[in-house]
Amino acid sequence: MMLSKAEVKIIASLKLKKNRQETGQFVVEGEKTVEEALKAGWTCTRLLLREGHENKLKSDSPILRQGYEEVTPETMDRLTQLSSASPVLGVFGQQEVPWSWQPGDKNHVLVLDQLRDPGNLGTIIRIADWFGLAGVWCSTDTVELWNSKTIQSSMGSIFRVPVCYGDALEFVQKEKSDRIYATVLGGTDLRQTSFGEGGLLLIGSESFGLREALVKAAGHKITIPPFGQAESLNAAVATGIVCSHLRL
Repeated sequence: MMLSKAEVKIIASLKLKKNRQETGQFVVEGEKTVEEALKAGWTCTRLLLREGHENKLKSDSPILRQGYEEVTPETMDRLTQLSSASPVLGVFGQQEVPWSWQPGDKNHVLVLDQLRDPGNLGTIIRIADWFGLAGVWCSTDTVELWNSKTIQSSMGSIFRVPVCYGDALEFVQKEKSDRIYATVLGGTDLRQTSFGEGGLLLIGSESFGLREALVKAAGHKITIPPFGQAESLNAAVATGIVCSHLRL
């Protein structure tokens, strides 16, 4: 059965943040990312396959165990939030990966302050997953989690990594200062930093860095030393470098 015009309109409306907020739903595109969501047990309210794609799925794909509907390439083009439509699109309910980290725990959490780029947010969540961090805490003015670019750039990690939004300063102040590491310009060389068994890693916005109150709360100010003329590093790139040193 083909989707009605009204059904297409409802799914297409999830391109807008206000509609995602009102419905509590978001769109996941791409065979691998949809499979990751299904494997993680997230609730799929609608699953669409481009006509003929069923035969290209692996026999053990969780997509085949999920009820799905076939649609035309033209319909996928109307629904996609990407530059080009994927053959698989799912509508999922927003939910949280349970948060368990507490101050003093023997693992690290990333604290993101005012990040504006959804691609950076998704990549940072993927980095947290890769390095086995306990979670990602986002300031309330960090970009929305359910943005399509965030979903895509996380490559499925968004369905495994705990992510919370809240007052960053209030969260940070619950931890001892000597367990807080703020990434700044002009701090201690990252290569000379000894990370403890756990704590907070503070990452600032792409344009403005960390707010001063967060920097003051940190017992360690760390810097990735430059060797060339670039003015700054992308927030996700900087996060990856810091996490790599953390796990050395």
